[in-house]
Amino acid sequence: MEPVAFVLNADYPQRTTFLQFPGKTACFSGHREDALPLGETVVGYAATDLLKTLLAGCIEQAVQDGYRYFLDGLAEGVDLWAADDLIYRKQHGTEVLHLIAVEPCLHYLESRRSGREAMLHYVEHCEAVVTMPYQGKFSFLRRNDYMLEHSWRLICVIHKTSGGTAYTLKRAIRERKEIACISMENRDLLFQFAMHFLETGEKVPQTAAERFAYYHGHPERLRLCQSLLKGMRSGEPNRRARCYSSYHKKRKNANKSKLFAA
Repeated sequence: MEPVAFVLNADYPQRTTFLQFPGKTACFSGHREDALPLGETVVGYAATDLLKTLLAGCIEQAVQDGYRYFLDGLAEGVDLWAADDLIYRKQHGTEVLHLIAVEPCLHYLESRRSGREAMLHYVEHCEAVVTMPYQGKFSFLRRNDYMLEHSWRLICVIHKTSGGTAYTLKRAIRERKEIACISMENRDLLFQFAMHFLETGEKVPQTAAERFAYYHGHPERLRLCQSLLKGMRSGEPNRRARCYSSYHKKRKNANKSKLFAA
């Protein structure tokens, strides 16, 4: 079965317009709330606020690099963080941006535990919803495959070496996609970012509006964000992604050794 695209916005010219511009399309992947550092602090700053600000920086960089279409699974956690910033940027930025939701099966979005009304708030700001055919336990992975196949850049927040985000990142590395990867395992990343705010006395943004204002008209802040993430170039993942790929390869070889030893 082929994915089905439902048009929500009557002004949207074609329901699958983004399929024609994979080079201008980016997608998101990241953990849900139970795997995120909710409540943790770094040098007195909320870790989630720091992560959201770095994520907003990745979105801002993507827009400046010419990306106009964004595929989002709208799951609780990183997906909704990205959707918040994109929706605000669509309403207050000068660029014409398109948010497309991709759900793993029919009626998934409206049945989320966050509540039907809350989820519909996000869906109403999407130009279209792409619904994947139900594929059992593989539905979420096939959803991620679809987003990656129709994107040229992956923007992700990763904490674990297993799960859907890890799977998507490994595939993006293999296919040499552009990758903006925020690693929660790299404690130095959040520490350095927190120290920047401590030393400059700047306020850490806490809302989509504040994050938009933080980067808008301040290229030096965007450069800081990119310098912390390091190494995002066309067709080459950043250092964290390369380290992750190396780690996975070593673990795979170790498993092979155990198999042959047995």
